[in-house]
Amino acid sequence: MKVYSHFIDGVFTNPSGQTIASVDPSTGKVWAAFEKGDAATADRAIQSANRAFATGPWANADAQARAKILDRLAEVLEQSWQSLVSAEIQDNGKRITEVSGQFSGLHTWYRHFAAEARTLGKEPQKNAIPGVSSECHYIPFGVVVAITPWNSPLMILAWKLAPALAAGNTVVVKPSELASASTLEFAALASQAGLPPGVLNVVTGFGDEVGEALVRHPLTRKVTFTGSDLGGRKVAEAAAGNVVPATLELGGKSAQIVFADVDLNNAINGVLSGIFLSNGQTCVAGSRLIVEGAIKDAFIARLLDRAKSLRLGPPMVQSTQVAPLANEAHYIKVLTMIETAKIEGATCLLNGVDIGKDYPGFYIGPTIFDDVSTDMQLWREEVFGPVLAITSFRTEVEAIMLANDSNYGLAGGVWTSDTDKGARVAALVNSGTVYINHYRSVDPGSPIGGIKQSGYGRELGPDAIKDFLQVKSIWTGTLRVADPFPD
Repeated sequence: MKVYSHFIDGVFTNPSGQTIASVDPSTGKVWAAFEKGDAATADRAIQSANRAFATGPWANADAQARAKILDRLAEVLEQSWQSLVSAEIQDNGKRITEVSGQFSGLHTWYRHFAAEARTLGKEPQKNAIPGVSSECHYIPFGVVVAITPWNSPLMILAWKLAPALAAGNTVVVKPSELASASTLEFAALASQAGLPPGVLNVVTGFGDEVGEALVRHPLTRKVTFTGSDLGGRKVAEAAAGNVVPATLELGGKSAQIVFADVDLNNAINGVLSGIFLSNGQTCVAGSRLIVEGAIKDAFIARLLDRAKSLRLGPPMVQSTQVAPLANEAHYIKVLTMIETAKIEGATCLLNGVDIGKDYPGFYIGPTIFDDVSTDMQLWREEVFGPVLAITSFRTEVEAIMLANDSNYGLAGGVWTSDTDKGARVAALVNSGTVYINHYRSVDPGSPIGGIKQSGYGRELGPDAIKDFLQVKSIWTGTLRVADPFPD
Protein backbone atom coordinates (compact mmCIF):
# COMPACT_ATOMS: atom_id res chain seq x y z
CA MET A 1 0.00 0.00 0.00
CA LYS A 2 1.38 3.39 -1.00
CA VAL A 3 1.52 6.11 1.65
CA TYR A 4 1.46 9.67 0.29
CA SER A 5 3.07 12.50 2.26
CA HIS A 6 2.52 16.25 2.08
CA PHE A 7 4.46 18.17 -0.59
CA ILE A 8 5.96 21.25 1.05
CA ASP A 9 8.82 23.49 -0.10
CA GLY A 10 9.53 21.31 -3.12
CA VAL A 11 9.85 17.95 -1.33
CA PHE A 12 7.66 15.25 0.15
CA THR A 13 7.65 15.39 3.95
CA ASN A 14 8.65 12.57 6.27
CA PRO A 15 5.71 10.32 7.22
CA SER A 16 4.09 11.19 10.52
CA GLY A 17 2.21 7.95 11.02
CA GLN A 18 -1.15 9.76 11.07
CA THR A 19 -2.92 8.79 7.86
CA ILE A 20 -6.28 8.68 6.08
CA ALA A 21 -7.13 5.53 4.11
CA SER A 22 -8.03 5.80 0.44
CA VAL A 23 -10.52 3.17 -0.72
CA ASP A 24 -10.72 1.96 -4.32
CA PRO A 25 -14.41 2.54 -5.17
CA SER A 26 -14.51 -0.38 -7.61
CA THR A 27 -13.49 -2.93 -4.96
CA GLY A 28 -14.24 -1.29 -1.61
CA LYS A 29 -10.66 -2.07 -0.52
CA VAL A 30 -7.94 0.25 0.78
CA TRP A 31 -5.22 0.85 -1.81
CA ALA A 32 -3.32 3.88 -0.41
CA ALA A 33 -3.13 6.32 2.49
CA PHE A 34 -2.61 10.07 2.81
CA GLU A 35 -0.88 12.02 5.55
CA LYS A 36 -3.37 13.56 7.96
CA GLY A 37 -2.45 17.22 8.21
CA ASP A 38 -3.19 19.64 11.03
CA ALA A 39 -2.79 23.33 11.81
CA ALA A 40 0.98 22.97 12.17
CA THR A 41 1.19 21.35 8.73
CA ALA A 42 -0.92 24.15 7.28
CA ASP A 43 1.41 26.74 8.80
CA ARG A 44 4.51 25.07 7.32
CA ALA A 45 2.94 25.07 3.86
CA ILE A 46 1.76 28.68 4.07
CA GLN A 47 5.15 29.83 5.37
CA SER A 48 6.85 28.01 2.48
CA ALA A 49 4.55 29.64 -0.06
CA ASN A 50 5.04 33.06 1.52
CA ARG A 51 8.85 32.75 1.39
CA ALA A 52 8.70 31.74 -2.26
CA PHE A 53 6.48 34.73 -3.00
CA ALA A 54 8.71 37.20 -1.15
CA THR A 55 12.21 35.98 -2.07
CA GLY A 56 13.94 33.74 -4.56
CA PRO A 57 13.49 33.01 -8.27
CA TRP A 58 9.69 33.18 -8.32
CA ALA A 59 9.61 36.52 -6.52
CA ASN A 60 12.04 37.93 -9.08
CA ALA A 61 10.34 36.39 -12.12
CA ASP A 62 8.42 38.70 -14.41
CA ALA A 63 5.40 37.63 -16.45
CA GLN A 64 7.58 36.40 -19.30
CA ALA A 65 9.66 34.20 -16.98
CA ARG A 66 6.53 32.78 -15.34
CA ALA A 67 5.12 32.01 -18.78
CA LYS A 68 8.25 30.03 -19.67
CA ILE A 69 7.89 27.91 -16.52
CA LEU A 70 4.21 27.26 -17.27
CA ASP A 71 5.15 26.26 -20.81
CA ARG A 72 7.71 23.80 -19.43
CA LEU A 73 5.06 22.37 -17.12
CA ALA A 74 2.75 22.01 -20.12
CA GLU A 75 5.48 20.12 -22.00
CA VAL A 76 6.03 17.73 -19.09
CA LEU A 77 2.28 17.10 -18.80
CA GLU A 78 1.94 16.51 -22.52
CA GLN A 79 4.67 13.86 -22.33
CA SER A 80 3.83 12.28 -18.97
CA TRP A 81 0.09 12.58 -18.34
CA GLN A 82 -0.37 8.81 -18.57
CA SER A 83 1.59 8.41 -15.32
CA LEU A 84 -1.17 10.26 -13.45
CA VAL A 85 -4.17 8.26 -14.68
CA SER A 86 -4.21 5.20 -12.42
CA ALA A 87 -3.83 7.22 -9.21
CA GLU A 88 -6.95 9.26 -9.90
CA ILE A 89 -8.98 6.23 -11.00
CA GLN A 90 -8.09 4.23 -7.89
CA ASP A 91 -8.95 7.26 -5.77
CA ASN A 92 -12.34 8.23 -7.18
CA GLY A 93 -13.41 5.43 -9.55
CA LYS A 94 -13.83 7.59 -12.65
CA ARG A 95 -13.75 5.73 -15.97
CA ILE A 96 -10.40 5.49 -17.73
CA THR A 97 -11.89 6.93 -20.91
CA GLU A 98 -12.98 10.08 -19.07
CA VAL A 99 -9.77 10.45 -17.06
CA SER A 100 -7.61 9.90 -20.12
CA GLY A 101 -9.66 12.46 -22.01
CA GLN A 102 -9.15 15.04 -19.27
CA PHE A 103 -5.47 14.31 -18.67
CA SER A 104 -4.44 14.21 -22.32
CA GLY A 105 -5.58 17.83 -22.48
CA LEU A 106 -4.28 19.05 -19.11
CA HIS A 107 -1.28 20.69 -20.74
CA THR A 108 -3.56 22.97 -22.78
CA TRP A 109 -4.79 24.79 -19.66
CA TYR A 110 -1.25 25.65 -18.57
CA ARG A 111 -0.22 26.60 -22.09
CA HIS A 112 -3.25 28.85 -22.45
CA PHE A 113 -2.47 30.78 -19.28
CA ALA A 114 1.22 30.96 -20.15
CA ALA A 115 0.16 32.82 -23.29
CA GLU A 116 -2.20 35.00 -21.25
CA ALA A 117 0.61 35.85 -18.83
CA ARG A 118 2.63 37.31 -21.68
CA THR A 119 -0.08 39.87 -22.30
CA LEU A 120 -0.15 41.22 -18.75
CA GLY A 121 0.87 44.83 -18.24
CA LYS A 122 -0.21 48.19 -16.93
CA GLU A 123 -3.30 49.74 -18.51
CA PRO A 124 -3.74 53.49 -19.14
CA GLN A 125 -7.04 54.84 -17.80
CA LYS A 126 -9.15 57.75 -18.93
CA ASN A 127 -9.91 60.53 -16.48
CA ALA A 128 -11.38 64.00 -16.73
CA ILE A 129 -8.85 65.76 -14.48
CA PRO A 130 -6.62 68.27 -16.31
CA GLY A 131 -2.88 67.76 -15.92
CA VAL A 132 -3.13 64.27 -14.41
CA SER A 133 -2.67 60.87 -16.04
CA SER A 134 -3.65 57.56 -14.47
CA GLU A 135 -3.02 53.88 -15.08
CA CYS A 136 -3.86 50.54 -13.51
CA HIS A 137 -1.15 48.14 -12.40
CA TYR A 138 -2.02 44.54 -11.60
CA ILE A 139 -0.23 42.89 -8.70
CA PRO A 140 -0.53 39.33 -7.32
CA PHE A 141 -2.23 38.66 -4.01
CA GLY A 142 0.57 36.51 -2.60
CA VAL A 143 -0.35 33.16 -1.03
CA VAL A 144 -3.44 31.56 -2.59
CA VAL A 145 -5.20 28.62 -0.94
CA ALA A 146 -6.89 26.31 -3.45
CA ILE A 147 -9.31 23.66 -2.15
CA THR A 148 -10.31 21.05 -4.72
CA PRO A 149 -13.00 18.32 -4.81
CA TRP A 150 -12.78 14.56 -5.30
CA ASN A 151 -14.66 14.24 -8.59
CA SER A 152 -12.08 15.76 -11.02
CA PRO A 153 -9.10 16.79 -8.87
CA LEU A 154 -6.48 17.56 -11.52
CA MET A 155 -8.72 19.21 -14.08
CA ILE A 156 -10.26 21.54 -11.51
CA LEU A 157 -6.83 22.20 -10.03
CA ALA A 158 -5.65 23.33 -13.48
CA TRP A 159 -8.49 25.88 -13.59
CA LYS A 160 -7.17 27.39 -10.36
CA LEU A 161 -3.43 26.79 -10.44
CA ALA A 162 -2.63 27.85 -14.00
CA PRO A 163 -4.08 31.40 -13.77
CA ALA A 164 -2.90 31.82 -10.16
CA LEU A 165 0.70 31.05 -11.15
CA ALA A 166 0.44 33.09 -14.34
CA ALA A 167 -0.51 36.05 -12.13
CA GLY A 168 2.60 35.55 -9.95
CA ASN A 169 1.03 34.08 -6.82
CA THR A 170 2.21 31.05 -4.89
CA VAL A 171 -0.31 28.31 -4.08
CA VAL A 172 -1.13 25.87 -1.30
CA VAL A 173 -3.51 23.13 -2.43
CA LYS A 174 -5.75 21.16 -0.10
CA PRO A 175 -7.21 18.33 -2.18
CA SER A 176 -10.15 16.31 -0.93
CA GLU A 177 -9.13 13.83 1.74
CA LEU A 178 -11.02 11.27 -0.37
CA ALA A 179 -8.94 11.78 -3.53
CA SER A 180 -5.50 13.32 -3.03
CA ALA A 181 -3.23 10.91 -4.91
CA SER A 182 -3.25 12.43 -8.38
CA THR A 183 -2.61 15.92 -6.99
CA LEU A 184 0.49 14.70 -5.15
CA GLU A 185 1.70 12.83 -8.23
CA PHE A 186 1.18 16.03 -10.21
CA ALA A 187 3.19 18.07 -7.68
CA ALA A 188 6.21 15.85 -8.34
CA LEU A 189 5.86 16.47 -12.09
CA ALA A 190 5.58 20.22 -11.52
CA SER A 191 8.81 20.16 -9.56
CA GLN A 192 10.49 18.28 -12.40
CA ALA A 193 9.30 20.98 -14.78
CA GLY A 194 11.23 23.59 -12.82
CA LEU A 195 8.60 25.12 -10.59
CA PRO A 196 10.70 26.63 -7.74
CA PRO A 197 10.30 25.17 -4.21
CA GLY A 198 7.40 26.67 -2.28
CA VAL A 199 5.53 27.92 -5.32
CA LEU A 200 3.25 24.87 -5.17
CA ASN A 201 2.55 23.06 -1.91
CA VAL A 202 0.05 20.24 -1.31
CA VAL A 203 -1.31 19.48 2.16
CA THR A 204 -3.64 16.54 2.72
CA GLY A 205 -6.13 16.02 5.52
CA PHE A 206 -9.64 16.85 6.67
CA GLY A 207 -11.26 20.18 5.99
CA ASP A 208 -11.96 21.06 9.61
CA GLU A 209 -8.40 20.21 10.69
CA VAL A 210 -6.15 21.47 7.90
CA GLY A 211 -8.46 23.19 5.39
CA GLU A 212 -9.84 25.68 7.88
CA ALA A 213 -6.34 26.38 9.23
CA LEU A 214 -5.16 27.19 5.70
CA VAL A 215 -8.06 29.53 4.98
CA ARG A 216 -7.79 31.31 8.34
CA HIS A 217 -4.00 31.68 8.25
CA PRO A 218 -2.97 35.35 8.53
CA LEU A 219 -0.65 35.04 5.51
CA THR A 220 -3.39 33.69 3.21
CA ARG A 221 -4.42 36.40 0.77
CA LYS A 222 -6.89 34.68 -1.57
CA VAL A 223 -9.01 31.51 -1.48
CA THR A 224 -10.51 29.52 -4.33
CA PHE A 225 -12.83 26.63 -3.51
CA THR A 226 -14.78 24.04 -5.47
CA GLY A 227 -17.12 21.74 -3.57
CA SER A 228 -20.49 21.51 -1.88
CA ASP A 229 -22.58 24.51 -0.86
CA LEU A 230 -22.12 23.46 2.78
CA GLY A 231 -18.34 23.47 2.38
CA GLY A 232 -18.54 26.78 0.55
CA ARG A 233 -20.36 28.43 3.44
CA LYS A 234 -17.66 27.29 5.85
CA VAL A 235 -14.89 28.53 3.57
CA ALA A 236 -16.59 31.89 3.05
CA GLU A 237 -17.03 32.36 6.79
CA ALA A 238 -13.41 31.44 7.53
CA ALA A 239 -12.06 33.69 4.77
CA ALA A 240 -14.21 36.62 5.91
CA GLY A 241 -12.50 36.57 9.30
CA ASN A 242 -9.36 38.06 7.72
CA VAL A 243 -11.24 39.93 4.96
CA VAL A 244 -9.80 37.55 2.36
CA PRO A 245 -11.57 37.32 -1.02
CA ALA A 246 -12.89 33.91 -2.00
CA THR A 247 -14.07 32.41 -5.28
CA LEU A 248 -16.66 29.70 -4.68
CA GLU A 249 -17.83 27.17 -7.30
CA LEU A 250 -20.44 25.11 -5.50
CA GLY A 251 -23.24 22.68 -6.17
CA GLY A 252 -25.85 22.60 -8.89
CA LYS A 253 -29.27 21.28 -9.77
CA SER A 254 -29.16 22.07 -13.46
CA ALA A 255 -32.28 21.93 -15.60
CA GLN A 256 -32.46 20.58 -19.14
CA ILE A 257 -35.46 22.07 -21.00
CA VAL A 258 -36.55 19.99 -23.99
CA PHE A 259 -39.07 21.50 -26.43
CA ALA A 260 -41.28 19.46 -28.74
CA ASP A 261 -39.59 20.82 -31.88
CA VAL A 262 -36.24 19.34 -30.86
CA ASP A 263 -33.91 17.05 -32.80
CA LEU A 264 -34.83 14.04 -30.67
CA ASN A 265 -31.63 12.03 -31.06
CA ASN A 266 -29.46 15.03 -30.35
CA ALA A 267 -31.42 15.90 -27.21
CA ILE A 268 -31.32 12.29 -25.97
CA ASN A 269 -27.54 12.26 -26.35
CA GLY A 270 -27.29 15.59 -24.54
CA VAL A 271 -29.47 14.53 -21.63
CA LEU A 272 -27.56 11.25 -21.27
CA SER A 273 -24.27 13.14 -21.33
CA GLY A 274 -25.50 15.71 -18.86
CA ILE A 275 -26.54 13.29 -16.14
CA PHE A 276 -24.77 9.96 -16.64
CA LEU A 277 -21.22 10.93 -17.65
CA SER A 278 -19.02 10.65 -14.55
CA ASN A 279 -22.01 8.85 -13.02
CA GLY A 280 -23.63 12.19 -12.32
CA GLN A 281 -20.75 13.31 -10.12
CA THR A 282 -20.30 16.73 -11.66
CA CYS A 283 -21.49 20.13 -10.44
CA VAL A 284 -23.08 20.89 -13.82
CA ALA A 285 -24.95 17.57 -14.00
CA GLY A 286 -28.25 18.05 -15.83
CA SER A 287 -30.25 16.39 -13.08
CA ARG A 288 -33.67 17.95 -13.79
CA LEU A 289 -35.30 17.08 -17.12
CA ILE A 290 -38.15 19.45 -18.02
CA VAL A 291 -39.72 18.09 -21.19
CA GLU A 292 -42.66 19.44 -23.19
CA GLY A 293 -45.76 17.32 -22.61
CA ALA A 294 -46.42 16.66 -26.29
CA ILE A 295 -43.24 14.55 -26.64
CA LYS A 296 -42.77 13.42 -23.06
CA ASP A 297 -43.76 9.76 -23.49
CA ALA A 298 -41.76 9.28 -26.68
CA PHE A 299 -38.74 11.05 -25.23
CA ILE A 300 -38.76 9.05 -22.01
CA ALA A 301 -39.20 5.75 -23.87
CA ARG A 302 -36.13 6.39 -26.00
CA LEU A 303 -34.16 7.73 -23.03
CA LEU A 304 -34.94 4.58 -21.02
CA ASP A 305 -33.82 2.33 -23.86
CA ARG A 306 -30.48 4.12 -24.02
CA ALA A 307 -29.98 4.27 -20.25
CA LYS A 308 -30.76 0.56 -19.81
CA SER A 309 -28.10 -0.33 -22.39
CA LEU A 310 -25.25 1.40 -20.55
CA ARG A 311 -22.63 -1.08 -19.35
CA LEU A 312 -21.43 -1.09 -15.74
CA GLY A 313 -17.93 -2.32 -15.07
CA PRO A 314 -14.45 -1.69 -13.66
CA PRO A 315 -13.27 1.86 -14.30
CA MET A 316 -9.93 0.72 -15.75
CA VAL A 317 -11.70 -1.21 -18.55
CA GLN A 318 -12.10 0.80 -21.75
CA SER A 319 -15.54 -0.61 -22.56
CA THR A 320 -17.07 0.40 -19.19
CA GLN A 321 -19.75 3.08 -19.55
CA VAL A 322 -20.83 3.38 -15.91
CA ALA A 323 -18.22 3.23 -13.15
CA PRO A 324 -18.74 3.26 -9.37
CA LEU A 325 -19.54 6.22 -7.17
CA ALA A 326 -16.45 7.76 -5.66
CA ASN A 327 -16.66 6.69 -2.02
CA GLU A 328 -18.82 4.82 0.48
CA ALA A 329 -20.25 7.85 2.29
CA HIS A 330 -21.42 9.30 -1.00
CA TYR A 331 -22.80 5.94 -2.10
CA ILE A 332 -24.92 5.78 1.05
CA LYS A 333 -26.12 9.36 0.50
CA VAL A 334 -27.27 8.58 -3.05
CA LEU A 335 -29.00 5.36 -1.91
CA THR A 336 -30.84 7.34 0.75
CA MET A 337 -32.00 10.02 -1.69
CA ILE A 338 -33.29 7.37 -4.10
CA GLU A 339 -35.32 5.76 -1.32
CA THR A 340 -36.65 9.15 -0.21
CA ALA A 341 -37.82 9.89 -3.76
CA LYS A 342 -39.85 6.67 -3.75
CA ILE A 343 -41.36 7.48 -0.36
CA GLU A 344 -42.32 10.98 -1.49
CA GLY A 345 -44.22 9.56 -4.45
CA ALA A 346 -41.96 9.94 -7.48
CA THR A 347 -42.32 7.14 -10.06
CA CYS A 348 -39.12 5.10 -10.44
CA LEU A 349 -38.79 4.18 -14.12
CA LEU A 350 -35.27 2.79 -13.85
CA ASN A 351 -33.72 1.61 -10.58
CA GLY A 352 -29.94 1.83 -10.69
CA VAL A 353 -29.64 0.31 -7.22
CA ASP A 354 -30.90 -3.00 -8.57
CA ILE A 355 -28.57 -2.70 -11.57
CA GLY A 356 -25.51 -2.09 -9.41
CA LYS A 357 -26.06 -4.60 -6.59
CA ASP A 358 -24.28 -7.44 -8.39
CA TYR A 359 -20.98 -5.52 -8.58
CA PRO A 360 -18.34 -5.16 -5.86
CA GLY A 361 -17.63 -1.63 -4.68
CA PHE A 362 -19.96 1.36 -4.75
CA TYR A 363 -22.03 0.83 -7.90
CA ILE A 364 -25.35 2.48 -8.69
CA GLY A 365 -26.54 2.37 -12.29
CA PRO A 366 -28.56 4.98 -14.16
CA THR A 367 -31.68 5.88 -12.19
CA ILE A 368 -34.68 7.75 -13.63
CA PHE A 369 -37.72 9.15 -11.80
CA ASP A 370 -40.85 10.61 -13.37
CA ASP A 371 -43.65 12.62 -11.74
CA VAL A 372 -41.19 14.61 -9.63
CA SER A 373 -42.91 17.62 -8.07
CA THR A 374 -41.11 20.79 -7.14
CA ASP A 375 -41.51 20.22 -3.40
CA MET A 376 -39.69 16.86 -3.44
CA GLN A 377 -36.14 16.46 -2.15
CA LEU A 378 -35.11 15.04 -5.53
CA TRP A 379 -36.08 18.32 -7.19
CA ARG A 380 -34.62 20.65 -4.59
CA GLU A 381 -31.36 19.01 -3.43
CA GLU A 382 -28.22 18.04 -5.29
CA VAL A 383 -27.78 14.27 -5.56
CA PHE A 384 -24.38 14.36 -7.29
CA GLY A 385 -25.11 10.94 -8.68
CA PRO A 386 -26.72 9.13 -11.65
CA VAL A 387 -30.28 10.13 -10.75
CA LEU A 388 -32.52 12.03 -13.16
CA ALA A 389 -35.73 13.80 -12.08
CA ILE A 390 -38.38 14.36 -14.78
CA THR A 391 -41.35 16.69 -15.02
CA SER A 392 -43.25 18.20 -17.95
CA PHE A 393 -44.46 21.61 -19.10
CA ARG A 394 -47.04 23.04 -21.50
CA THR A 395 -45.82 26.58 -22.20
CA GLU A 396 -42.49 28.33 -22.60
CA VAL A 397 -43.22 30.48 -19.57
CA GLU A 398 -43.89 27.40 -17.45
CA ALA A 399 -40.64 25.77 -18.62
CA ILE A 400 -38.61 28.80 -17.57
CA MET A 401 -40.42 29.00 -14.24
CA LEU A 402 -39.65 25.34 -13.53
CA ALA A 403 -36.02 25.72 -14.53
CA ASN A 404 -35.59 28.68 -12.19
CA ASP A 405 -37.40 27.00 -9.29
CA SER A 406 -34.15 26.07 -7.58
CA ASN A 407 -31.80 27.42 -4.96
CA TYR A 408 -28.95 26.65 -7.35
CA GLY A 409 -27.86 28.35 -10.56
CA LEU A 410 -24.72 26.78 -11.98
CA ALA A 411 -25.73 25.50 -15.43
CA GLY A 412 -28.65 24.60 -17.65
CA GLY A 413 -29.56 23.31 -21.10
CA VAL A 414 -32.11 24.31 -23.74
CA TRP A 415 -33.02 21.94 -26.58
CA THR A 416 -34.99 23.29 -29.53
CA SER A 417 -34.81 23.62 -33.31
CA ASP A 418 -36.02 27.22 -33.04
CA THR A 419 -32.90 29.42 -32.82
CA ASP A 420 -34.77 32.47 -31.54
CA LYS A 421 -36.57 30.44 -28.90
CA GLY A 422 -33.31 28.88 -27.73
CA ALA A 423 -31.66 32.26 -27.30
CA ARG A 424 -34.74 33.75 -25.64
CA VAL A 425 -35.11 30.95 -23.11
CA ALA A 426 -31.38 30.72 -22.37
CA ALA A 427 -31.35 34.43 -21.53
CA LEU A 428 -34.09 33.87 -18.94
CA VAL A 429 -32.63 30.79 -17.23
CA ASN A 430 -30.97 31.94 -14.00
CA SER A 431 -27.67 30.08 -14.26
CA GLY A 432 -24.04 31.04 -14.71
CA THR A 433 -23.82 28.88 -17.85
CA VAL A 434 -26.55 27.83 -20.27
CA TYR A 435 -25.98 25.47 -23.20
CA ILE A 436 -28.19 25.47 -26.30
CA ASN A 437 -28.46 22.14 -28.18
CA HIS A 438 -25.35 20.66 -26.56
CA TYR A 439 -24.03 20.22 -23.02
CA ARG A 440 -20.88 20.24 -20.86
CA SER A 441 -18.57 22.27 -23.09
CA VAL A 442 -15.61 23.86 -21.27
CA ASP A 443 -12.77 26.02 -22.53
CA PRO A 444 -10.19 28.23 -20.82
CA GLY A 445 -11.60 31.24 -22.66
CA SER A 446 -15.13 30.85 -21.26
CA PRO A 447 -15.99 31.64 -17.62
CA ILE A 448 -17.45 29.07 -15.21
CA GLY A 449 -19.36 29.94 -12.07
CA GLY A 450 -22.76 30.10 -10.47
CA ILE A 451 -25.40 32.31 -8.95
CA LYS A 452 -27.54 31.81 -5.85
CA GLN A 453 -26.25 28.87 -3.79
CA SER A 454 -24.00 27.72 -6.63
CA GLY A 455 -21.45 30.27 -5.46
CA TYR A 456 -19.87 33.51 -6.63
CA GLY A 457 -16.89 34.61 -8.65
CA ARG A 458 -15.79 33.04 -11.90
CA GLU A 459 -13.05 30.68 -13.00
CA LEU A 460 -11.55 30.61 -16.49
CA GLY A 461 -12.64 33.12 -19.11
CA PRO A 462 -11.00 36.37 -20.28
CA ASP A 463 -10.59 37.67 -16.71
CA ALA A 464 -9.30 34.45 -15.13
CA ILE A 465 -5.82 35.79 -14.40
CA LYS A 466 -7.19 39.12 -13.17
CA ASP A 467 -9.22 37.19 -10.59
CA PHE A 468 -5.84 36.37 -9.03
CA LEU A 469 -4.55 39.95 -9.25
CA GLN A 470 -5.21 43.11 -7.28
CA VAL A 471 -5.59 46.46 -9.00
CA LYS A 472 -3.38 49.38 -8.06
CA SER A 473 -4.17 52.85 -9.46
CA ILE A 474 -1.18 55.12 -10.06
CA TRP A 475 -1.75 58.81 -10.76
CA THR A 476 0.90 61.09 -12.23
CA GLY A 477 0.68 64.88 -12.20
CA THR A 478 1.99 66.65 -15.30
CA LEU A 479 1.50 70.22 -14.02
CA ARG A 480 2.75 72.05 -10.94
CA VAL A 481 0.44 71.75 -7.95
CA ALA A 482 -1.28 74.98 -7.04
CA ASP A 483 -0.98 76.28 -3.50
CA PRO A 484 -4.08 74.88 -1.75
CA PHE A 485 -4.08 77.65 0.85
CA PRO A 486 -3.25 80.91 -0.93
CA ASP A 487 -3.10 84.13 1.10
